[in-house]
Amino acid sequence: MKQGRIAKKIVAGALALSLTAGLTAGLAGAAPAGALDSWFSQPSGWAAADVERAEDEGLLKPYYIMSDLKGDITRQEFAVLAVTLAQKMGLLVELYGSDLAEAPFTDIDYISAKPYVTAAWNLGLMNGVSATEFAPSRTITRMEICTLLSRVMEKCGVDLPQTVAGVEARLDSGAEGVVPDWARQGIVDIVGAGLMQGGDNGSLALTAQTSREQAMILALRSLDLGGGILEEQNFTAAEREKIAQLRALRATFGNPGEPYAQAPSVSAPYSPGVLNDAFLQDGLNSINYIRAVAGLDAVTMSGEKNQNAQVGAILLAASGFSHYPGQPADMPDDLYKQGYAATSTSNIGSGYANLSSFNLSCADDSDASNITRLGHRRWLLDPTLTTVGMGYAERRVLTQVTDGLYTRWTGPDYVTWPSEGVFPSELFNENLAWSCSLSPDVYGSNRDGLTVTVTDGSGHTWTGQASSQVDTTADFVLLEGTGYGGAPAVIFRPAGLEYRTGRPLTVTISGLQLKSGGTGTITYTVKLF
Repeated sequence: MKQGRIAKKIVAGALALSLTAGLTAGLAGAAPAGALDSWFSQPSGWAAADVERAEDEGLLKPYYIMSDLKGDITRQEFAVLAVTLAQKMGLLVELYGSDLAEAPFTDIDYISAKPYVTAAWNLGLMNGVSATEFAPSRTITRMEICTLLSRVMEKCGVDLPQTVAGVEARLDSGAEGVVPDWARQGIVDIVGAGLMQGGDNGSLALTAQTSREQAMILALRSLDLGGGILEEQNFTAAEREKIAQLRALRATFGNPGEPYAQAPSVSAPYSPGVLNDAFLQDGLNSINYIRAVAGLDAVTMSGEKNQNAQVGAILLAASGFSHYPGQPADMPDDLYKQGYAATSTSNIGSGYANLSSFNLSCADDSDASNITRLGHRRWLLDPTLTTVGMGYAERRVLTQVTDGLYTRWTGPDYVTWPSEGVFPSELFNENLAWSCSLSPDVYGSNRDGLTVTVTDGSGHTWTGQASSQVDTTADFVLLEGTGYGGAPAVIFRPAGLEYRTGRPLTVTISGLQLKSGGTGTITYTVKLF
C-alpha cells in the first residue's frame, strides 16, 4: 500500500489507518528546561535559566539561531524570534503557503530562515534596509528591537500596561540622543511596560547591539506578559483552568529518550525487542493529551497490545508498509499472524522519530491522502476506546486503536475537532480539516440538506453545503459514513476566516438527519489559546 494512504479494506468491521511522517509530523514537544540543545554554546551564568526556559517555550531554535549565545543577534535571527513569539501568543502565521506574497529582497534567497523573514515582512513587523535588501546578517539595535516587539504585541492584540513612568520625558530631554520618529512609540511601549530596562547609569543604550541570550530573555518576558494579558482578557476563569490543565498534560510528553531497552531484529532471527517504559509512556501521554483536548476520558496501555504492536512494527519494517503486509519467507507463521493482527487494527506510520510525534500527526490527519476520512483522528477520539498498544521499530510506528470488533458507541452525542471549548493553537492551522463525529444512535448518514456555517470573532462567516463532489484542495463539506472510530462524521474545511487567540469561532451544523425523525442542528464554539 502506498505510504500515507488509508486502507479501504474492512477487517472485522473496523477500518485501519496509515500515516507517514513527511506530511503532518513535527509537533514533538520541546525538551524540558535544563536540556539546552548541544547546538548552542553555554549561556552566561546570569542568563542560563531564562535561556533554557526560552528553548523550552520554543523561542530558541537550533540552526535558525547561531550557536554563540553571547554574540550579537542579527536581523535574520530576530525575524525568526519575532515571528515565533507571535505564533506562541496565538497569532496564526503562514510560513509556507503557496499564496503568500514574496518578499522583494534579493539577499534572502538562500538563507535557511527565508520563510520567517518573508512572514515578518508580510506581517508588517520588519522592512528592508532598502527596497531590495534585507541585510539578514546585519546586527540589530535595542531601539529596533523595541519597535519590533511593540509591533508583535499590536499584531497579537496586546495592550501593554505602562508601569514605568517618565519614558517619554526622558526621550524628550535628549538623554537618549536622537530617537527617530519610527522608533519612538515602540520604545515607549516596551520600556514603559518594563520589558526592557536601562543600565546601571540609567541609560537605555538604544543604539547598542543585543546579544542572542539577551534577545531570548526579552522575548521570554514579552511572552509571559503578553500571553498573560491575552488570557486574562479573552478567557473566563473556567477556561483558564482548562487551559492550565491542558498545558500540564502537554508538558508530560515530547522528551521520550531512547526507544529501545532491547533493540529489535527485523531480519531472521526475528525479535520484537523491548521498548523503554519512558518511550511508551511518552506516546501514551500524547494520546491522553489529544483526548483531554476533546473532552474524552484517558486510556491506558495494555501489555498484551503493546507486545502485539511491537511485533507489528517489526513486520512493517521487514515487509511492505501496509496494513496487510506479506509474510517474509523466513518469518515464522505464528509471529507473522501476531504482527498482521496488529497492523490491520492500528494506526500505522513510517518515518517518525517517536510515538508522540506520530500520534499528534494522527490528530491532524489533513494531508491529501487522509482528509476525506480523518480516520486516524477519529480512532483516537473514539469515546469507547479504553486501552491501546504501541510499537516502534526502525521508525515504523503502530498505535493499536481497535480490537477489530464492533463496539457500540457509548459516548456523547458528538465529538468535535477542533474541540468545543478551548483548543491549543499548536494543534491548529488554516489547512486543518474540521470534524464532528456523530453518535450513530442519534444521527443518520444522509447528507441531503447538510450545511455547515462557521463565524469568526470579527463577524466573518463561511458557509458550506455537503456534496457528493468534493474538491479537497479548497473549502468543502462532506459526510463520511464508513464508521472510522465507530461513528460517521461531518468533515469540513472553512475558508476566509480570521483565527485569533481567544476570539470565538462559532460552528453550526444544520440539516442533520435524526434517527428519531426529522432534522437536527449542532452548535458549538471553539476558542484557540
